[in-house]
Amino acid sequence: MKLTYTEESCINLNRREQTRRKWNSRIVCSLLMLLHLCTSVQAQHSTCVEEYVDFNLEIANNHLWRGIEVSDGLVMCTALALHDKNSHFTLGLWNGTNSSGDYKELNFFGEVKAGGWKLALWDTYNFSPGADYNNREFFNYSAHSTGRFLDCILSYSFTEAVPRFPLTLSCSTILFGRDRWKDNRSNRYSCYLSAEYPLFKNDKWCFEAGVGGTFTWASQKGDKSTFYSDRPGLIHLQLRAQRNVKLAKNYAIPLFACAVFNPVMERAFFQIGAQVFSF
Repeated sequence: MKLTYTEESCINLNRREQTRRKWNSRIVCSLLMLLHLCTSVQAQHSTCVEEYVDFNLEIANNHLWRGIEVSDGLVMCTALALHDKNSHFTLGLWNGTNSSGDYKELNFFGEVKAGGWKLALWDTYNFSPGADYNNREFFNYSAHSTGRFLDCILSYSFTEAVPRFPLTLSCSTILFGRDRWKDNRSNRYSCYLSAEYPLFKNDKWCFEAGVGGTFTWASQKGDKSTFYSDRPGLIHLQLRAQRNVKLAKNYAIPLFACAVFNPVMERAFFQIGAQVFSF
């Protein structure tokens, strides 16, 4: 019996529909198998991933840095970094912001460690509203107009060589950016020297003391300012206490309080906060 054109078209459409459904089923099954395979591989290598990634979140009532209150209000600071298995090389991002949006910062950083030595380079950009520098061009690296600065930090910890003497010394120099003289002709190369020492430490408590001062490697007649203050001197005296509070069987949160005094600028600050997570 010969089929009409309409009947033949319907049969062809049904065949194409069956073929389409068959291929859709195969694709779905393939995707499910691929998803299962990826999940299995991820489960097998999750421990390895944790050995190369650092991620943390800290909250506080302000953000203090080298004798300066960078921001007040509720501040949230996060960091995400990748490193080798022994943490000899590290690359990462650091972000700070507050609840009102008046403070926003995004930094790139890299670190190299060997023994008790650590060399770090921070590319810092604070694009908070109302800044008195260029806070609108994130990728501007022009020396005269950039809003960022490059901070090179060399530090040494005596802990590895002398475990009973856990002193850490560091020297920071701003190599490039908005650390310039008032006439904007050249860089000041502001330097920050600091020392930190834990006074007491056990499983629950840690008390630390720190001191820091600033000066410039360059000089300019009539201008004694540095990146941190209007003249060289002692800008950072710190006392810090930390208490690890256990909230669950496998979760403890470090709570901390810190007092900072800046004799050169005649200022004092108090900070309290918590490290929400770190892994």
